[in-house]
Amino acid sequence: MDAMSESPSRQSEADVERELGQIAYELYALLPESFTAARDDEVRKARAQGQQQLARALTQLRRPTQSAWVVNLLWRDQRQVIEDFLQLAEDLSHAQAQGSVEEFRRLTARRRELEAGLISRGHKLAEQAEVVLTTSIEREVRDTLAAALASTDVATEVRSGRLVKAASYGGFGPDTFVVPVPRAERPIKPERKVPTSSPRRKIDDIRARADQHARERREGAERRASEARAALEAAADTLADRSREAEAAKRHHGEALKGLEDLRARLLVVEEKATAAEQAARAAAQSRDLAEKEKEEALRTLARAEQDLVKLVGS
Repeated sequence: MDAMSESPSRQSEADVERELGQIAYELYALLPESFTAARDDEVRKARAQGQQQLARALTQLRRPTQSAWVVNLLWRDQRQVIEDFLQLAEDLSHAQAQGSVEEFRRLTARRRELEAGLISRGHKLAEQAEVVLTTSIEREVRDTLAAALASTDVATEVRSGRLVKAASYGGFGPDTFVVPVPRAERPIKPERKVPTSSPRRKIDDIRARADQHARERREGAERRASEARAALEAAADTLADRSREAEAAKRHHGEALKGLEDLRARLLVVEEKATAAEQAARAAAQSRDLAEKEKEEALRTLARAEQDLVKLVGS
Protein backbone atom coordinates (compact mmCIF):
# COMPACT_ATOMS: atom_id res chain seq x y z
CA MET A 1 0.00 0.00 0.00
CA ASP A 2 2.93 2.34 -0.65
CA ALA A 3 1.87 5.75 -1.86
CA MET A 4 2.89 6.99 -5.30
CA SER A 5 5.92 9.26 -5.48
CA GLU A 6 4.54 11.71 -8.01
CA SER A 7 4.30 15.35 -7.01
CA PRO A 8 0.87 16.89 -6.36
CA SER A 9 1.12 18.98 -9.55
CA ARG A 10 1.57 15.90 -11.73
CA GLN A 11 -1.02 13.75 -9.98
CA SER A 12 -4.40 14.02 -11.65
CA GLU A 13 -7.75 13.34 -10.02
CA ALA A 14 -7.92 10.06 -11.90
CA ASP A 15 -4.54 9.07 -10.46
CA VAL A 16 -5.68 9.97 -6.96
CA GLU A 17 -8.91 8.04 -7.37
CA ARG A 18 -7.08 5.01 -8.74
CA GLU A 19 -4.53 4.96 -5.92
CA LEU A 20 -7.24 5.62 -3.35
CA GLY A 21 -9.14 2.62 -4.69
CA GLN A 22 -6.07 0.39 -4.44
CA ILE A 23 -5.34 1.42 -0.86
CA ALA A 24 -9.00 1.23 0.20
CA TYR A 25 -9.31 -2.24 -1.33
CA GLU A 26 -6.62 -3.49 1.06
CA LEU A 27 -7.82 -1.48 4.05
CA TYR A 28 -11.38 -2.84 3.87
CA ALA A 29 -10.04 -6.40 3.86
CA LEU A 30 -8.46 -5.81 7.29
CA LEU A 31 -10.20 -6.62 10.55
CA PRO A 32 -12.30 -3.62 11.68
CA GLU A 33 -10.16 -3.19 14.80
CA SER A 34 -7.05 -2.85 12.61
CA PHE A 35 -8.63 -0.48 10.09
CA THR A 36 -8.15 2.92 11.75
CA ALA A 37 -4.45 2.49 12.56
CA ALA A 38 -3.70 1.21 9.05
CA ARG A 39 -5.64 4.08 7.44
CA ASP A 40 -3.89 6.70 9.56
CA ASP A 41 -0.56 5.17 8.59
CA GLU A 42 -1.46 5.56 4.91
CA VAL A 43 -2.50 9.18 5.55
CA ARG A 44 0.91 9.91 7.09
CA LYS A 45 2.67 8.32 4.12
CA ALA A 46 0.68 10.40 1.65
CA ARG A 47 1.38 13.64 3.53
CA ALA A 48 5.08 12.81 3.81
CA GLN A 49 5.22 12.45 0.03
CA GLY A 50 3.34 15.70 -0.53
CA GLN A 51 0.15 13.99 -1.77
CA GLN A 52 -2.26 16.18 0.14
CA GLN A 53 -5.27 15.39 -2.06
CA LEU A 54 -4.79 11.66 -1.51
CA ALA A 55 -4.27 12.20 2.21
CA ARG A 56 -7.56 14.14 2.47
CA ALA A 57 -9.38 11.41 0.53
CA LEU A 58 -7.96 8.72 2.81
CA THR A 59 -9.15 10.51 5.94
CA GLN A 60 -12.71 10.21 4.59
CA LEU A 61 -12.57 6.40 4.69
CA ARG A 62 -14.59 5.12 7.62
CA ARG A 63 -14.05 1.99 9.68
CA PRO A 64 -16.52 -0.78 8.70
CA THR A 65 -18.76 -2.55 11.16
CA GLN A 66 -18.26 -6.27 11.70
CA SER A 67 -21.13 -7.22 9.38
CA ALA A 68 -20.01 -4.76 6.67
CA TRP A 69 -16.53 -6.27 6.88
CA VAL A 70 -18.00 -9.73 6.24
CA VAL A 71 -19.91 -8.43 3.18
CA ASN A 72 -16.69 -6.85 1.88
CA LEU A 73 -14.90 -10.19 2.30
CA LEU A 74 -17.70 -11.95 0.45
CA TRP A 75 -17.43 -9.48 -2.44
CA ARG A 76 -13.72 -10.25 -2.75
CA ASP A 77 -14.16 -14.01 -2.42
CA GLN A 78 -17.56 -14.63 -4.04
CA ARG A 79 -17.90 -11.82 -6.57
CA GLN A 80 -19.60 -13.87 -9.30
CA VAL A 81 -22.02 -15.44 -6.82
CA ILE A 82 -23.00 -11.99 -5.55
CA GLU A 83 -23.43 -10.78 -9.13
CA ASP A 84 -25.72 -13.75 -9.81
CA PHE A 85 -27.59 -12.92 -6.61
CA LEU A 86 -28.06 -9.25 -7.53
CA GLN A 87 -29.17 -10.18 -11.06
CA LEU A 88 -32.16 -11.89 -9.48
CA ALA A 89 -33.62 -8.46 -8.68
CA GLU A 90 -34.27 -7.78 -12.35
CA ASP A 91 -35.43 -11.35 -13.00
CA LEU A 92 -37.85 -11.28 -10.06
CA SER A 93 -39.28 -7.95 -11.19
CA HIS A 94 -39.74 -9.31 -14.72
CA ALA A 95 -41.49 -12.44 -13.42
CA GLN A 96 -43.78 -10.29 -11.30
CA ALA A 97 -44.56 -7.97 -14.20
CA GLN A 98 -45.44 -11.01 -16.33
CA GLY A 99 -47.59 -12.46 -13.56
CA SER A 100 -45.63 -15.73 -13.65
CA VAL A 101 -46.11 -17.30 -10.22
CA GLU A 102 -44.11 -20.43 -11.05
CA GLU A 103 -41.14 -18.48 -12.37
CA PHE A 104 -41.35 -16.18 -9.35
CA ARG A 105 -41.24 -19.21 -7.03
CA ARG A 106 -38.26 -20.68 -8.89
CA LEU A 107 -36.33 -17.41 -8.67
CA THR A 108 -37.22 -17.01 -4.99
CA ALA A 109 -35.88 -20.50 -4.26
CA ARG A 110 -32.72 -19.64 -6.21
CA ARG A 111 -32.34 -16.44 -4.22
CA ARG A 112 -32.53 -18.35 -0.93
CA GLU A 113 -30.06 -20.95 -2.20
CA LEU A 114 -27.50 -18.29 -3.14
CA GLU A 115 -28.05 -16.40 0.11
CA ALA A 116 -27.54 -19.56 2.19
CA GLY A 117 -24.32 -20.28 0.30
CA LEU A 118 -23.03 -16.76 0.89
CA ILE A 119 -23.85 -16.90 4.60
CA SER A 120 -22.07 -20.26 4.92
CA ARG A 121 -19.02 -18.88 3.10
CA GLY A 122 -19.12 -15.79 5.33
CA HIS A 123 -18.82 -18.03 8.40
CA LYS A 124 -15.77 -19.77 6.91
CA LEU A 125 -14.07 -16.51 5.94
CA ALA A 126 -14.67 -15.14 9.44
CA GLU A 127 -13.30 -18.33 11.00
CA GLN A 128 -10.14 -18.01 8.89
CA ALA A 129 -9.67 -14.56 10.46
CA GLU A 130 -10.39 -16.07 13.92
CA VAL A 131 -13.68 -14.18 14.17
CA VAL A 132 -16.95 -15.75 15.32
CA LEU A 133 -19.94 -14.78 13.18
CA THR A 134 -22.61 -14.22 15.82
CA THR A 135 -26.35 -14.48 15.19
CA SER A 136 -26.76 -10.68 15.16
CA ILE A 137 -23.89 -10.21 12.69
CA GLU A 138 -25.30 -12.94 10.43
CA ARG A 139 -28.71 -11.24 10.54
CA GLU A 140 -27.17 -7.91 9.51
CA VAL A 141 -25.37 -9.62 6.61
CA ARG A 142 -28.67 -11.16 5.47
CA ASP A 143 -30.42 -7.79 5.77
CA THR A 144 -27.69 -6.13 3.72
CA LEU A 145 -27.97 -8.73 0.95
CA ALA A 146 -31.75 -8.32 0.91
CA ALA A 147 -31.38 -4.53 0.75
CA ALA A 148 -28.90 -4.85 -2.13
CA LEU A 149 -31.45 -6.96 -3.97
CA ALA A 150 -34.12 -4.31 -3.48
CA SER A 151 -32.03 -1.13 -3.87
CA THR A 152 -29.57 -0.32 -6.67
CA ASP A 153 -27.82 2.17 -4.36
CA VAL A 154 -27.08 -0.53 -1.78
CA ALA A 155 -26.05 -2.92 -4.57
CA THR A 156 -23.53 -0.31 -5.76
CA GLU A 157 -22.09 -0.03 -2.23
CA VAL A 158 -21.74 -3.81 -2.00
CA ARG A 159 -19.99 -3.93 -5.39
CA SER A 160 -17.51 -1.28 -4.23
CA GLY A 161 -16.08 -3.67 -1.62
CA ARG A 162 -15.96 -0.67 0.74
CA LEU A 163 -19.21 -1.09 2.64
CA VAL A 164 -19.08 0.76 5.97
CA LYS A 165 -22.24 -0.39 7.74
CA ALA A 166 -25.07 -2.84 7.32
CA ALA A 167 -28.10 -1.85 5.27
CA SER A 168 -31.75 -2.75 5.57
CA TYR A 169 -34.81 -2.37 3.40
CA GLY A 170 -38.16 -1.54 4.90
CA GLY A 171 -40.36 -1.75 1.81
CA PHE A 172 -41.81 -4.67 -0.08
CA GLY A 173 -38.79 -6.54 -1.37
CA PRO A 174 -38.45 -8.59 -4.54
CA ASP A 175 -39.74 -11.65 -2.66
CA THR A 176 -43.19 -10.08 -2.50
CA PHE A 177 -45.36 -11.17 -5.41
CA VAL A 178 -48.31 -9.08 -6.48
CA VAL A 179 -50.39 -10.35 -9.35
CA PRO A 180 -50.57 -7.58 -11.94
CA VAL A 181 -54.17 -6.92 -12.82
CA PRO A 182 -54.92 -4.72 -15.80
CA ARG A 183 -56.80 -1.63 -14.91
CA ALA A 184 -60.41 -1.99 -15.84
CA GLU A 185 -61.38 0.35 -18.62
CA ARG A 186 -64.09 2.76 -17.76
CA PRO A 187 -67.19 2.19 -19.79
CA ILE A 188 -67.73 4.81 -22.41
CA LYS A 189 -70.48 7.03 -21.19
CA PRO A 190 -73.24 7.49 -23.67
CA GLU A 191 -73.78 10.90 -25.04
CA ARG A 192 -75.75 12.89 -22.61
CA LYS A 193 -79.26 13.49 -23.84
CA VAL A 194 -82.01 15.66 -22.71
CA PRO A 195 -83.75 13.93 -19.81
CA THR A 196 -87.03 12.37 -20.67
CA SER A 197 -89.98 12.18 -18.44
CA SER A 198 -90.59 8.49 -19.32
CA PRO A 199 -90.76 6.42 -16.07
CA ARG A 200 -89.54 3.32 -17.96
CA ARG A 201 -86.39 5.13 -19.10
CA LYS A 202 -85.63 6.22 -15.52
CA ILE A 203 -85.98 2.65 -14.23
CA ASP A 204 -83.64 1.34 -16.98
CA ASP A 205 -81.04 3.97 -16.12
CA ILE A 206 -81.16 3.07 -12.44
CA ARG A 207 -80.79 -0.62 -13.24
CA ALA A 208 -77.85 0.06 -15.60
CA ARG A 209 -76.03 2.08 -12.95
CA ALA A 210 -76.69 -0.60 -10.37
CA ASP A 211 -75.39 -3.32 -12.70
CA GLN A 212 -72.28 -1.27 -13.47
CA HIS A 213 -71.61 -0.68 -9.79
CA ALA A 214 -72.06 -4.40 -9.07
CA ARG A 215 -69.62 -5.30 -11.85
CA GLU A 216 -67.01 -2.89 -10.51
CA ARG A 217 -67.38 -4.30 -7.00
CA ARG A 218 -67.11 -7.87 -8.30
CA GLU A 219 -64.00 -7.06 -10.35
CA GLY A 220 -62.42 -5.37 -7.33
CA ALA A 221 -63.20 -8.36 -5.12
CA GLU A 222 -61.75 -10.75 -7.72
CA ARG A 223 -58.60 -8.64 -7.97
CA ARG A 224 -58.13 -8.54 -4.20
CA ALA A 225 -58.77 -12.30 -3.95
CA SER A 226 -56.16 -12.97 -6.65
CA GLU A 227 -53.59 -10.82 -4.86
CA ALA A 228 -54.43 -12.50 -1.55
CA ARG A 229 -54.01 -15.97 -3.06
CA ALA A 230 -50.60 -15.05 -4.47
CA ALA A 231 -49.54 -13.53 -1.14
CA LEU A 232 -50.81 -16.64 0.67
CA GLU A 233 -48.80 -18.93 -1.60
CA ALA A 234 -45.65 -16.87 -1.10
CA ALA A 235 -46.23 -16.84 2.67
CA ALA A 236 -46.76 -20.61 2.64
CA ASP A 237 -43.46 -21.09 0.83
CA THR A 238 -41.71 -18.85 3.34
CA LEU A 239 -43.35 -20.70 6.24
CA ALA A 240 -42.22 -24.04 4.81
CA ASP A 241 -38.65 -22.77 4.51
CA ARG A 242 -38.65 -21.38 8.02
CA SER A 243 -40.18 -24.63 9.35
CA ARG A 244 -37.42 -26.65 7.74
CA GLU A 245 -34.83 -24.30 9.23
CA ALA A 246 -36.47 -24.61 12.65
CA GLU A 247 -36.49 -28.42 12.41
CA ALA A 248 -32.84 -28.44 11.40
CA ALA A 249 -31.98 -26.12 14.30
CA LYS A 250 -33.97 -28.34 16.69
CA ARG A 251 -32.17 -31.41 15.38
CA HIS A 252 -28.78 -29.75 15.77
CA HIS A 253 -29.73 -28.69 19.29
CA GLY A 254 -30.68 -32.28 20.15
CA GLU A 255 -27.41 -33.57 18.74
CA ALA A 256 -25.49 -30.98 20.75
CA LEU A 257 -27.33 -31.96 23.94
CA LYS A 258 -26.60 -35.64 23.30
CA GLY A 259 -22.94 -34.81 22.73
CA LEU A 260 -22.92 -32.83 25.98
CA GLU A 261 -24.47 -35.76 27.88
CA ASP A 262 -21.86 -38.11 26.41
CA LEU A 263 -19.10 -35.75 27.50
CA ARG A 264 -20.57 -35.53 30.99
CA ALA A 265 -20.78 -39.34 31.21
CA ARG A 266 -17.18 -39.71 30.09
CA LEU A 267 -16.13 -37.00 32.53
CA LEU A 268 -17.88 -38.86 35.35
CA VAL A 269 -16.03 -42.07 34.45
CA VAL A 270 -12.72 -40.19 34.36
CA GLU A 271 -13.47 -38.55 37.71
CA GLU A 272 -14.28 -41.96 39.24
CA LYS A 273 -11.04 -43.40 37.86
CA ALA A 274 -9.12 -40.41 39.17
CA THR A 275 -10.68 -40.85 42.63
CA ALA A 276 -9.86 -44.56 42.66
CA ALA A 277 -6.30 -43.84 41.53
CA GLU A 278 -5.94 -41.22 44.25
CA GLN A 279 -7.17 -43.66 46.90
CA ALA A 280 -4.82 -46.37 45.59
CA ALA A 281 -1.94 -43.90 45.68
CA ARG A 282 -2.74 -43.02 49.29
CA ALA A 283 -2.93 -46.71 50.28
CA ALA A 284 0.37 -47.41 48.51
CA ALA A 285 1.99 -44.48 50.31
CA GLN A 286 0.73 -45.74 53.66
CA SER A 287 2.04 -49.25 52.88
CA ARG A 288 5.38 -47.77 51.89
CA ASP A 289 5.61 -45.79 55.12
CA LEU A 290 4.77 -48.89 57.16
CA ALA A 291 7.38 -50.94 55.29
CA GLU A 292 9.91 -48.20 55.89
CA LYS A 293 9.21 -48.30 59.62
CA GLU A 294 9.46 -52.09 59.67
CA LYS A 295 12.77 -51.90 57.84
CA GLU A 296 14.16 -49.38 60.36
CA GLU A 297 13.02 -51.57 63.26
CA ALA A 298 14.67 -54.61 61.69
CA LEU A 299 17.91 -52.65 61.28
CA ARG A 300 17.86 -51.66 64.94
CA THR A 301 17.19 -55.25 65.97
CA LEU A 302 20.05 -56.46 63.79
CA ALA A 303 22.41 -53.90 65.33
CA ARG A 304 21.54 -54.99 68.87
CA ALA A 305 22.02 -58.65 67.94
CA GLU A 306 25.44 -57.97 66.47
CA GLN A 307 26.47 -56.08 69.62
CA ASP A 308 25.37 -59.02 71.82
CA LEU A 309 27.30 -61.41 69.58
CA VAL A 310 30.48 -59.35 69.92
CA LYS A 311 30.19 -59.34 73.70
CA LEU A 312 29.73 -63.09 73.78
CA VAL A 313 32.70 -63.74 71.56
CA GLY A 314 34.93 -61.41 73.58
CA SER A 315 34.12 -63.07 76.85
